[in-house]
Amino acid sequence: MARPTLASAETDRHTMTNTTIQTLTGDAFRQLVAEGTRYVKAHVDEINALNVFPVPDGDTGINMLLTLQAANASVELPPEGTGTVAEVANGLARGALLGARGNSGVIFSQFMKGMAQSLAGIETATRVDLASAINGAAAAGYQAVGKPVEGTMLTVMRAAGEGIADADSIANVLEQAYAASIDALARTPGQLAILAEAGVVDAGGQGVVAFLAGALASVTGEPVLLEITAPLGGAPTIDVSQQFLEHTEEEMYGFCTQFVVFGGGMNVDAVREQVVAMAGSTVVVGDDRTVRIHAHAEDPGPLLSLGVSLGSIDQVSIQNMDMQHQAFLALHGYTQAERQAQAVIVVAPGDGLARLFRDLGAAQVVSGGQTMNPSAADLLDAVKRANADHAILLPNNPNIVMAAQQAAELADGAVTVVASRNVPQGVAALLAFNPDLDGDGNTSAMTKALADISSGEITTATRSTTLNGVSVEQGQIIALLEGELIAAAPTAHDALLALLDHAAPDDGSLVTLYHGADTSAADAAAAASAIEKRLRGVDVDVQSGEQPHYHYLVSIE
Repeated sequence: MARPTLASAETDRHTMTNTTIQTLTGDAFRQLVAEGTRYVKAHVDEINALNVFPVPDGDTGINMLLTLQAANASVELPPEGTGTVAEVANGLARGALLGARGNSGVIFSQFMKGMAQSLAGIETATRVDLASAINGAAAAGYQAVGKPVEGTMLTVMRAAGEGIADADSIANVLEQAYAASIDALARTPGQLAILAEAGVVDAGGQGVVAFLAGALASVTGEPVLLEITAPLGGAPTIDVSQQFLEHTEEEMYGFCTQFVVFGGGMNVDAVREQVVAMAGSTVVVGDDRTVRIHAHAEDPGPLLSLGVSLGSIDQVSIQNMDMQHQAFLALHGYTQAERQAQAVIVVAPGDGLARLFRDLGAAQVVSGGQTMNPSAADLLDAVKRANADHAILLPNNPNIVMAAQQAAELADGAVTVVASRNVPQGVAALLAFNPDLDGDGNTSAMTKALADISSGEITTATRSTTLNGVSVEQGQIIALLEGELIAAAPTAHDALLALLDHAAPDDGSLVTLYHGADTSAADAAAAASAIEKRLRGVDVDVQSGEQPHYHYLVSIE
């Protein structure tokens, strides 16, 4: 298998090695991350196409990109031209943390956090500092995963750090890390059998390689021609949704107050402490002569008075976030619920499923699923709107579980996660909710309910492959049972029957079909009738899910 390489002549490699930059300023570090983001964006379709299963889930590349874009757009970044490496790294890490989407995004947000921790207190980073930060970032990535698996992006991250030895410049640090990441990525199919079977390298690892390629290019000023191998079966075909590329600001209250103080002999840390005592969402950066203050407070007056006491204030901007927040809620039809003891927040991929979950008692439904993973900030926003003493999150997708867990950790109040991996499990868990139990009791009961359901999916293959002994051609309809590919068929009807034949439900079982946006109610009714004739003693219920990409989601209980 071909692998990504430094697609440059050896002379170009020698030129990059001889780059003699010895330190990174805050702005240079910011540019390093921005260029890494640009390289991920340039290759996002190809990274998505490396996903192991041939289903329309453009998660890995798009989630890494969205996470990096959130980092670059962080409100806690110091203004350009100010800020140490430590301050910039911290602002980037905070933005990544709140904007992380999907498993790959959450893991990469921890990579950014690890860099920030390693660079804490450092004004300008040396090559030794940068090497230490890359190693610290990899360690933080491993800490984010309960059961780390080798052959994934974690392996590539760690190899990048371990590959740095006796570097003589900033560029040499990044070149060694990049070269080591390429080698580690090429080895991933040998570490995970499913990658070898699918004929691909790890998608998350490829995202890490792309990021490091951009980081290297930002320092050397030389483009790095990244070469990404298409999966077996042809070129990437996934049409990546761009709907989550727009940045959504976190819900805020009070007055957003921003201004610059010009003075002399100011202590930025002391000013920051004063501002923190007065307001929330504070960002205070600068030096002994100039301090920029950003904060949210119910009354901006004390903040402005503090500024005047320190020196001359300029660039004053005050925005009423309460009015903006209310306008936003009205525009989208949002209302905050009355305070309640418990609330369940559900992620649903279609309007029909959203209605179903609301009918079953969900306090808030967050739009999301395959190709559109909500971020930790999106889930936190729903927790706030639910306005409950104890909130329970149902992610309903394996690629949203980590974002839900991160949201629970960031929440101010009690939030627990029932790690539902699909819609049928989510329905079973919500039906197990009992208002007479407390939050922990319901979390336990709902988690136990996940085991009572078998789940299937009928979708269209986005590329040709062979998995689990099943050969699939691009455009065929495929059936998955508990996430395992079990059949390929010419029609959704045939794939559905193959799925049920394989599952072999017992007499008295209930099969629920949630038909997607591209499947008519008449077709779903015909499928239900065929199943009941084929499997005597099995009852079939049909629901309109209106989910994209998936002809049917199937629940067997």
